[in-house]
Amino acid sequence: MRVLLIATNREARPSYAVPAGVAYLQNALLEAGHEARILDLCFEPDERLGPLVEETVREFDPALIGVSIRNVDNETYLRYRGNLGDVRIVIEACRANSPAPVVLGGSAFSLMPMEIMKVLDVDLGVVGEGESAIVALADAIGKGEAIESSPGLIRMVDGALVAAEPARVADPASIRAPRTFVPDPRYFSAKVVGPQPTYGIQTKRGCTFRCSYCPVPSIEGKRFRLRSPVEIVDEMRHVRDLAGVRRFFITDSIFNLPRRHAIAVCEELVRADLGVSWMAYTNPLQYDTELTDLFKRAGCETLNFGLDAGCDEMLTSLQKDFSREDILNATRCAKQSGVRIVHSLLLGGPGETAETVKSTLDTMAECQPHVLTIAFGIRLYPQTPLWQSLGKPSGDVDMLMPLFYVDEALGGDECTEILQLINTFIADHPEVMVRMNFDQNKLATEVAASSLRVSATQG
Repeated sequence: MRVLLIATNREARPSYAVPAGVAYLQNALLEAGHEARILDLCFEPDERLGPLVEETVREFDPALIGVSIRNVDNETYLRYRGNLGDVRIVIEACRANSPAPVVLGGSAFSLMPMEIMKVLDVDLGVVGEGESAIVALADAIGKGEAIESSPGLIRMVDGALVAAEPARVADPASIRAPRTFVPDPRYFSAKVVGPQPTYGIQTKRGCTFRCSYCPVPSIEGKRFRLRSPVEIVDEMRHVRDLAGVRRFFITDSIFNLPRRHAIAVCEELVRADLGVSWMAYTNPLQYDTELTDLFKRAGCETLNFGLDAGCDEMLTSLQKDFSREDILNATRCAKQSGVRIVHSLLLGGPGETAETVKSTLDTMAECQPHVLTIAFGIRLYPQTPLWQSLGKPSGDVDMLMPLFYVDEALGGDECTEILQLINTFIADHPEVMVRMNFDQNKLATEVAASSLRVSATQG
């Protein structure tokens, strides 16, 4: 049967993201004997969303339509932009031109499936990983059988939503690289996405860590499921040859752990000699120059350390498993090996003060990363430790609204002091490129007055 998969993500910051996850679904459907097409809306202007969906649905005539939701919003406090309006346009265009059932999925959908289904008035959704789920659903619909046993299915029954356990790919060897999906060349055009276009690839799924605000364990599971290094490199080779891609983004929440797996992937890359470079998210644990030298030989160009803080007090508050000393050691090792360093901070968490920000910036001054990104405010998601610590069941608030955590002690005066600390750091360290996701001129007043805030004492 024919299945249309629609990738709705159009978020451009920090860069456009190739819908590789949707391509995995397409591959699974094709291997199961179905006909599957991807409609990628990333570069479509607002006025073309509805008409393009209508044209595609009428021409392809699918028996099932999957709509992927990668981001609920841009996760940026004070510069908030929601994305569900685009999804609503897509769904309405599908319904107006086809009787095919519409099923929602994607990483963002799995975070808040009930809320999203209700606000978009959709009767079917898939929570978790979609490869086996979309095939089971297509098989059942194609054969005219009941769909209840499809993995991860959420459906409307007698006016109420009924949910199965999240779908998981038990055997990572079954995750096969897409073979027919050709990404839009604009994803790799420097004129569109900037000087460093990339293709995202995962070497594993799941995460064993419990950072207080992070929803990855609830989406992908709380243990690592490792892909074969040979399969990973084969996928990179295929994408390189198919689309001329020479730069990849390893999008694991943490690439370097388990260490043995990261080493195996890099050794396979060295053997393959693909002539590509890559960047990755990483954790400062278990670093030495032997590891970073191997990364460099394997093509590593940039490591993005999602530190969030640089002082032990805030690292503990955010439930990080590493220390300030780990940060200094990992940075030193990577720089000695000639790898570009990005350190990312997330200010405003529980216990944040001007003094903790000063301590964090002191660590950054010692590290001297090539790039330092600074975000303010933590987007709250259900099923995360931070959300649970607030004592607020998800039914109490509209989670689809832009709800962020900012410590209640951070008022206008404290924010002004924090801005002074950041600006002093910038002036004292011109060699560090600092990027902020907020308007310095508005931070103090908007944080003090914003209705988006919640405090750890509420609930």
